[in-house]
Amino acid sequence: MADAANAWAPLGVEEIRRLFGDWQGEWGIAGGWALDLHLGGQSRPHDDIDVLLPLADYASVYARLAADWELHLAEKGSLTRLGPGDRLTEETDIWVRRDSASPWAFQLMLVDLADGWWTYRRARSVRRPAAELFARTNDGIPYLRPEIQLLYKGGSVPIREKDEKDLNAVLPSLDETERDWLRDALRAQFPRGHDWLDRLEGAGRRQAGGTTRPYLKLIQRAGEADGVTFETITPNLTYRARKGAASFLMTDAELGLNPSSASALALSKSAASDALRAAGVPGVEHLFLPHPGHRFGVGAEAFSRAEAAFARFGGDAVVKPDDGAQGRHVYRVTSRESLREALGAVFAIERHAAISPYREAELEYRIVVLDGEARIWVGKRRAGSWKHNLAEGARSVEVPAADRKRLSPLAVRAAAALDMAFCSVDILDTALHGPLVIELNHKVMLGDHYRQHPETEAELSALYRDAIALRFKRL
Repeated sequence: MADAANAWAPLGVEEIRRLFGDWQGEWGIAGGWALDLHLGGQSRPHDDIDVLLPLADYASVYARLAADWELHLAEKGSLTRLGPGDRLTEETDIWVRRDSASPWAFQLMLVDLADGWWTYRRARSVRRPAAELFARTNDGIPYLRPEIQLLYKGGSVPIREKDEKDLNAVLPSLDETERDWLRDALRAQFPRGHDWLDRLEGAGRRQAGGTTRPYLKLIQRAGEADGVTFETITPNLTYRARKGAASFLMTDAELGLNPSSASALALSKSAASDALRAAGVPGVEHLFLPHPGHRFGVGAEAFSRAEAAFARFGGDAVVKPDDGAQGRHVYRVTSRESLREALGAVFAIERHAAISPYREAELEYRIVVLDGEARIWVGKRRAGSWKHNLAEGARSVEVPAADRKRLSPLAVRAAAALDMAFCSVDILDTALHGPLVIELNHKVMLGDHYRQHPETEAELSALYRDAIALRFKRL
């Protein structure tokens, strides 16, 4: 794109933060600036600045930017102005400027996040949970994790001089897990070899069942302490746990202790809410809003049902995918206009929605229940957002003994109401309504808590030793 190559005057990191800081979807700075944010200082000049967003959010991003910016699709060496009727279906890059007389200001990189996973388009066997795409600086700026950004750079042909400089600058800062992941991802794309592999080869050995994910390593080390081995089926995803002649499959961190019906019930925010209410467990109401294209023909009622619930909830509500998780595509709405916009954003990714009243709480608690007993307590203190998601910048804090004793019976009751043997229960401790269950998670995920507090490894290991032992006992 030589005609535009010298027409860049990129925004700064702080300007990008102001532009996207209140964006309720996933986003993060990518490219060379992402690596410098990881390093904590600028290592080289940058000709542009990249912002990575999910492809499914394109329509909402366009609606947000179009009044003040021009968006151009960068494809096959040319730039094409995008309009409101365009629908993007493939991962792509978009160049953004104020108007035709202005230089380019930033680039949008749209990536496909499907079913909670990011897949590397150059080698589709390389995957990561979408929640693990971004890290954050100390002051909360999200950026693409360094090992993933280096994969994009190392996976390009040819490798540019600035990519080599970036590897030289960043490699010493990567931990063993990050280096191993980058090495294995490059091997998947370049099975005949890659110039960077020799430099990564000596940077640590794979551990625990062929996984480079710290949380899965912890789980597998816990099982190995009792003689359990783990056979890799899909790296970083699926394993067969064996002990003697007995074995079971585990996918991600899911051990299979819950009935399939209970897991399906927990996935639906509205169905789980109904089950809790039927069991007399206090929780945050979630009302089901079917997609307008629902095959049973009830989707046309979604907007009217949402508006009625919004009024009943006092004009302050939360809209989310009914099967959503980890804070993605979750919107707080305080007007009918924002309600319709949020519903449109959820329906645009072809998902059913749920609406719930917004309940103010400084802390959200995650309590892990195993076989009818509360075992792990995590407090999630929000930071710069109304959300309590650890993957989005909230901080994991210790839960005092008095609060553990007070909240544990509610968590145990909630798990029993959904017939779940091993789960985490999220509880909002509200000033006006007391403790309320907001959701249950059939897959116990404490990876972000563990990342923030590696000193909890012994406690988490003890939990998983007991959970794995129970799984073998039930075979």
